[in-house]
Amino acid sequence: MKTKIMTHDHRKIHSDIYRMKPGPVSVRKIPAMSYITQEMNTAYRMDWAGRPEPIDEAWLVWKVVNQLKNITKNNLDYKFTLMPHEILWHEKNDERSLAAQMMQVPDCITEEMFEEAQLHVAKNLKSELPRMELITSESVLCVQKLHIGHYRDTNETLKEIFDFAEQEGYKLDKSYREIYLTPAMMCHKPATWKTVVSVEIHN
Repeated sequence: MKTKIMTHDHRKIHSDIYRMKPGPVSVRKIPAMSYITQEMNTAYRMDWAGRPEPIDEAWLVWKVVNQLKNITKNNLDYKFTLMPHEILWHEKNDERSLAAQMMQVPDCITEEMFEEAQLHVAKNLKSELPRMELITSESVLCVQKLHIGHYRDTNETLKEIFDFAEQEGYKLDKSYREIYLTPAMMCHKPATWKTVVSVEIHN
């Protein structure tokens, strides 16, 4: 009888980030992690349940990551859960924003696996995919806080983060990250939505 494959939940592995608790602004060390990313230049629908939805471009990272789940399960006996959507906002505007949308993936993902997953998704969609990258970020210090409520209102939490950084003498990046912890389902009321707001500290 074949042994049942254990499912690795990276929300638990990186619980300080993906299971962050409500509380004051804090400084957190973010470990080196791997992501699939897609750069976007698009308007966003900001009333969609759980997270912003790009309007002008198709976000297909999640399809590629789903295929990577199959590849690691079949080739490495490594089964992992799909992680929350993340957006690194470079320029956030009402009409159009520059952003990188991403999803965290296990460190065992290789460029060859990534290319295989992209080819499979492109074949299924019968179209060329937008440019994506497999990246590994360095370990960094960030100032962050869990925002409770609609993600349209995260500017309030972002202001708290920058006020804290100014008081403590930290210099922060202009870009900031939002991690949308609440599943995009209409049954979740906006007042309960959870979004991690995080800004990297400059050395």
